Amino acid sequence: MKERICHAALLFVALTFVVVFPASGAVPAGPDEAAIDKVRLAFNTSYNAGDVKALAQLLDRDAVWMPPTGEGAITGMDKIVARYATFFEKTRSIFELKAGMIQVSGHWAFLSGLWARTDTPKAGGVMTRHAGHYLLVLKKQRDGSWKIFRDIWNDGLKP
Repeated sequence: MKERICHAALLFVALTFVVVFPASGAVPAGPDEAAIDKVRLAFNTSYNAGDVKALAQLLDRDAVWMPPTGEGAITGMDKIVARYATFFEKTRSIFELKAGMIQVSGHWAFLSGLWARTDTPKAGGVMTRHAGHYLLVLKKQRDGSWKIFRDIWNDGLKP
């Protein structure tokens, strides 16, 4: 129950940022914002290569994914990486987190925007397209780098 309350509170704060600071598509020029956008670009590259080791390098150890699919939150870098590994075994997927609005507050940052994905089953079958909005919460690490701490997204826009 506490986890649901915490997720709801985090979602409320994050959505407040999205409403107050809507995505403009422009990346601010500060060093933190540039580093955060590099995480976004590295995520796209790693995902499209199906490289789960590279994806793991972008995640905070305590990362949580909050997918819209009803499967519940996926807690921890290891479980998130395992989910991608299973998915990539069966599916060729092309994905893009599009540039969005970045807001930095101390050791926390919020990146929100649009995403699009095309999935093709490796065993053959029908290609599917998905799109929606995303919200990443990033945490500044002790070494000054940024890692993804939370990923919240919806799926329902027409690609």
